[in-house]
Amino acid sequence: MISSRYDNTARAPEREDYGFAPTHQGRDFESMVQTLSAGYGVFAAQPLGSDRNFAWAADLRRGDGFTVLHSAFQSSWTVRTLDESPQHLAFYLPHTGSFRVSIGKRTVESGAGHLLMANNHEAGDRFVQGPHASDVLFLDWKVVKRMLVSLMDTPLSESLDLEPVLDLATQPGQLIGNLLQTIVQGMRNGGPLLSSPLAMATMSETLAHLVIRFGHHRLSGQLEKKKVSLVAPWHVRRAIDYMHANIAAPLTMTVVANDVGVSLRALQTGFKAFRGTSPAGYLRTIRLQAAREQLRDPTNQRSVRDICAIWGFGHAGRFSIIYRSTFGESPRDTRLRAERLR
Repeated sequence: MISSRYDNTARAPEREDYGFAPTHQGRDFESMVQTLSAGYGVFAAQPLGSDRNFAWAADLRRGDGFTVLHSAFQSSWTVRTLDESPQHLAFYLPHTGSFRVSIGKRTVESGAGHLLMANNHEAGDRFVQGPHASDVLFLDWKVVKRMLVSLMDTPLSESLDLEPVLDLATQPGQLIGNLLQTIVQGMRNGGPLLSSPLAMATMSETLAHLVIRFGHHRLSGQLEKKKVSLVAPWHVRRAIDYMHANIAAPLTMTVVANDVGVSLRALQTGFKAFRGTSPAGYLRTIRLQAAREQLRDPTNQRSVRDICAIWGFGHAGRFSIIYRSTFGESPRDTRLRAERLR
C-alpha cells in the first residue's frame, strides 16, 4: 500500500508518530524506491531483509536548490548513486539508527556531536541502519560550483575531496548545523520556507559558502592564502582593473601586459601566484560571470548567441560547454529560469 500527497499542506501523522506528516508511505521496499525515485531522482537500493515487510514513511519536499527528506524506516537497507542520479551535496542528520558512508577506501558513520556530508557522486554505498528516522538535506551541486567560482575566481574542474565529518562542537560546525536545522524545520510538513523562493535561494548560497569556506577540502589551502596573504602586487591589480574596464573589448594578454607596463611572462607569473589562474583564465571567468548576469536578467531580451558574442566568445557551442562546466547548467537553462520570473 502506498499513499502519496504532493501538496504542501501539513497533515497530522497517521497511525504512527513519526515527528512529521508523511507525504508518502508504504509497507514494501519496492514502493519506497519507486516513490522516492519519482519525487527526487533515480538511485540503486537493496533491502537487508525482507522486501515485502518494509514499513516506511517519508515527507519529501523540494525547493530552489534544496530537497529535504524526512523519513522513517523499520528495516535496514543500502543505497548507491547511479550515473544518471542528480548530483548533490547531502547532509545526513539521523535521529534514531545511523548512516554509514563509504568514500574511497574510508567508511564514516554518523554519531553524536557530528554530522556527515558528501557529494553523492563521490560516495560509494550508504548503509541505513533500521529502525531508522532521519532528516537528509540535498543541496544542488550546481549551487556549490557557482559559489566556488565566486570565491576562487576559477571553475571546479575535478573532485572537491570534501572531508565528510563535521564536528558540531566547533564554531563552523555550529554555524552550518544551525543553518541546516533552520532549513529542515522550515520545509518540514510543507513549512513556510517553501513559499519563499528568494529566502531558499539565499539560504542555499549561504550554506554552500559556509561549507566551502569552513569545511576541509582540496581547495582549503588556496582559500586560506586568499584570506590572509597577499595583497596582489601593483601590476596584477592594475591588470585586473584594466580587464574590468575593458571587459567587452577584443583583448589579448599582450595588450593587457603592454598597458600595465610589464612583460607577458611577469603578468602570467603574477596571476598564477596571486589569483591561482592565468590572466586569460581570469578574463574568461569575469566574462562568464558578466554573461551569466545578463542571462539571469528577466528584462534582457537578447538571444543567448548575442550575449555570447557581446562578451567575447566567438563560438556559441564552445561557450555553452565552458558555461555548463563552470555553473553546472547550460546558458539556455539559465535563460529559461529567468523568463519564468517575468
